[in-house]
This record gives sequence, structure tokens and C-alpha cells, in this order.
Amino acid sequence: MNPGDYVIDTDDESPDLAVVVERPEGTIADRPVTTGDGDTRTVADDNPEYDSEMPAVVVAFVTGLDTGWPDWTDAAPDELEDGVRDHDVKRYTFPETRLTTVPTEDADALREAQTTVDMAALQTHLEDADWTTEREGLLLTVEKFDEQYHIHPTGDVDGDGQVRQPLTNIVEDYTT
Repeated sequence: MNPGDYVIDTDDESPDLAVVVERPEGTIADRPVTTGDGDTRTVADDNPEYDSEMPAVVVAFVTGLDTGWPDWTDAAPDELEDGVRDHDVKRYTFPETRLTTVPTEDADALREAQTTVDMAALQTHLEDADWTTEREGLLLTVEKFDEQYHIHPTGDVDGDGQVRQPLTNIVEDYTT
């Protein structure tokens, strides 16, 4: 897992796409986190089910990168650490084994795409509109009127049926 790699949080049932921005030295027990009220704890304190000697990985979520640093995809992997700091993009530190790298074919498609979908917000919207949804990794599978579609984080919609075009329009509303 290296800077520039796309990853997801394996502990999250509906993970958002993130990018590794830093591989700090030390373990999660060495990484302090300051809470909103000023208290300090470690990443290990927030992840007691993981070995405190686990290496730390710092990520930024793609939606945060797209908002705070629109040109981030033009940066080289070794420029991400400084770039997120310079652009005030929020960073999160995880135990290494809590993250999984996105499969190469999905990562390649995402790197080529200039758009990404806010999958969590899209899923909530579709559920509120009585769609049946299921999230597996980066793929969101949705169903309505006995028609099933697969939505990719690049905004591509797989499936044919009478609600495909309206669904594609909804997906576009959640695309950055």
C-alpha cells in the first residue's frame, strides 16, 4: 500500500473511496489524534481490535480531495502528503490491515475517469426513494421494478431496463 493507491475501509459496510497520501514511520500506537474538544488519544485507542504495533496509513477521501484540491489527480504520488496539507484536505489515519487496496482494474478506471460518485450519499438517496440497495466493496447494486443495475464509482451504470436513464440522471447528480 503506497501513496496514490486507492483503498477502502474494510470495517465500513458502505465504504467511501480513499487515496493513500502518506505512509508514516511508526505504528498506530505512535499516531496521536486530537478530538474536537482538544483531547488527545492515539489511532490504536480508536482501533482496539487491531494490534497496536500495526503500521499506520494516512488517507484522504476522494470526495474531500475533489472538493478541497480539484487538481489532486495531476499530482505525483509523492506530492500527495504535502498537497493535502497545503489545501487543508482532511486526513484520516488507519491501521494498515483495516484498509484494502482497490482491485487494479477498478483503480485504473478511476484514475482515467475525471469523475467519481459520492456512493454513500447516492445510496442514501436511492434508499429514500424506495430502491433496494446493496454495497459490496466499491460496487453499488440497486433494484427497482424487478430491474437490477450496478453502479461503479466512476459513474458508469450497468444494466438495461426502463428506469436506466432516470437512474443514470440521479447518479450524475452525485458525481463530482
